[in-house]
Amino acid sequence: MKLIAAYQKGNEIAMISHLDIQRTLQRTFRRAGIPLLYSNGFNPHPQFSFATAAATGMSSSCEWFEVQLSEEIAPEEFERRANAVMPQGMHVSGSFVVPENFGSLSAKLRAAEYRVDLQFDEPVSKEKLDETLATMLAGEIIIQKRTKGGIRPVDMRPYILRVSVGQIEGEEVTLLVLGKLQADGGLRVDALIDALLERLDAHAAYEIHRTNMYFAEDGLLPHLPVE
Repeated sequence: MKLIAAYQKGNEIAMISHLDIQRTLQRTFRRAGIPLLYSNGFNPHPQFSFATAAATGMSSSCEWFEVQLSEEIAPEEFERRANAVMPQGMHVSGSFVVPENFGSLSAKLRAAEYRVDLQFDEPVSKEKLDETLATMLAGEIIIQKRTKGGIRPVDMRPYILRVSVGQIEGEEVTLLVLGKLQADGGLRVDALIDALLERLDAHAAYEIHRTNMYFAEDGLLPHLPVE
């Protein structure tokens, strides 16, 4: 059988790489006595797939994955066993049995939502932030992207669905970002923030938290709300 679920990646483990996350989930499920299904061949490994990789340095509430099991297990029991032995900063939720002909998570992925917490060196006004964001979003936003063919300029504006100022308290600012995210690429939120800081001529440390992933509408996974 196949289960789909989401894991939480807390601030405690934000700097862990996606490969280490995979290894941690595998060890956790074995420790929990969850009947993982292994591949055939000389180097059998648990059969996992992820909607997308969790970027190193970013925390998240919604990293969706699929796991194949060798025995039937109720989603509630899967979560109970897994969460009983999860390391600090990780938690599994939202699990369900995958229907026949469901397709892959990565193929269904459409967008993601992020909260960016910035700590500026000096206070910045909401008016200046709104004005700078409006100017940015009105035209191209060119970044230098590393590809297999080398570094080339790319316009990231088509990947941005929405950016808004959530909260301002002195030097602390929260931005809410909604961007496209699909198997062939998506919005690089860190590049967007770096471009914003350059236009503001400001310096800030920031943390990125992925709050939601959105998929093709099928009734089982989160999908973009109608606005």
